Amino acid sequence: MALETTVDQPGLKTGYHVPGNTRANLKSIWVFTVLWNLVSAPVLVYVPPELTRQPLAALGFLFPIVGAGLLAWALVTTARARRFGDTWLDTGAAAACPGGSWHATIEARLPRPEDGSRYAVSVKLTCLQRTIHRHNDSREERETILWREEDEVESTSITFGSEHASIPVGFDIPSDALETTAVGKGEGVLWVLTAEAALPGVNLREDFDVPVRRIAGSVASTAGRPEGAAVSDDDLARTGITVEPSPDGMRFTFAPARNVSFAAGTSALTAIFVGALWMQFYLGFPWFFRIVTALVDLLLLYVVIDLWLGVTVVVAGNGALRVRHTVLGLGGTRRIYAAEIAAIGLHINMQTQGRYGTPYYEVRATLKNGRKHSLGDGIRHKRHAEWLAAQMRTAIGMK
Repeated sequence: MALETTVDQPGLKTGYHVPGNTRANLKSIWVFTVLWNLVSAPVLVYVPPELTRQPLAALGFLFPIVGAGLLAWALVTTARARRFGDTWLDTGAAAACPGGSWHATIEARLPRPEDGSRYAVSVKLTCLQRTIHRHNDSREERETILWREEDEVESTSITFGSEHASIPVGFDIPSDALETTAVGKGEGVLWVLTAEAALPGVNLREDFDVPVRRIAGSVASTAGRPEGAAVSDDDLARTGITVEPSPDGMRFTFAPARNVSFAAGTSALTAIFVGALWMQFYLGFPWFFRIVTALVDLLLLYVVIDLWLGVTVVVAGNGALRVRHTVLGLGGTRRIYAAEIAAIGLHINMQTQGRYGTPYYEVRATLKNGRKHSLGDGIRHKRHAEWLAAQMRTAIGMK
């Protein structure tokens, strides 16, 4: 985590000054990019003569291809750092507190809207669990999303100065939120505020480490967006979800292929694993490895088919939920009575990794015996999932 420091300089507000991570990471990005390309460059010299004798040698070209992608990433990051300058998060408190309202200001060099145009900055406060796996000399880091809240800040709410623009941000942090435990690049829980905006040229994309700690004697906030705040039918329809009356109550339909980008990414991953199985047969790997890889491939194929073709229909009414999930028309119906249900809430059931990753929510019924049943998943927007959960509770008479 970047060290927050108290500042009192001309042009800066007094408070806790948390620098953005783009400039801080720029040097390491370039070092990694240069080293990767130096190591992979010989592939371009030694692999081509081997292609006629061993066609699989073409796989070696993956390394310079990745190197080209890293170079593009480094150049875009450099352009972003030059355009938006030094960015920082200015907050008047040492840390955000679970159960309280947290307010801060992002300072960045943003263009002033002209001729009546406007844009919005998407800000997201995310709680992440960082895990690190070490094997020999390698280090694999993963950041898993535990909780997220999002907001859009219109340019009309941004204060533009001569050098920097001030973007106001504010979030209510749940009372059961986890405290920050990760130190530096170590394992643990960390909180990150990200800011993104589509702008002419290079887009804004910045993140800041936010310390979250419990403060003795703090009072929990009751403000914030009400759970289940109104969502329009058009908003839902654009995400492939429809809600309509039915003879037995309310019908919630989750159409297939609602998250095309996630389904496409999973399909690409599956194709790589299928290719790995083919290579194992081609190279004569032992049967144990082929069987394990084949089982993984079958699981991934089922997930891919479900993402593209799976349909979930929930009918809520008359004190019960009737849930039917089908793939290619195959599937059964489960009836869950309101008296059996302890809660209907949200759960992140799939996600793309990292602080800029996307969480997809599942509406889930937790029964009094501890069992859990999905009532629709792959929901991109948290407020949609909150609204759907609230509507289902209302339809079966739950408070």
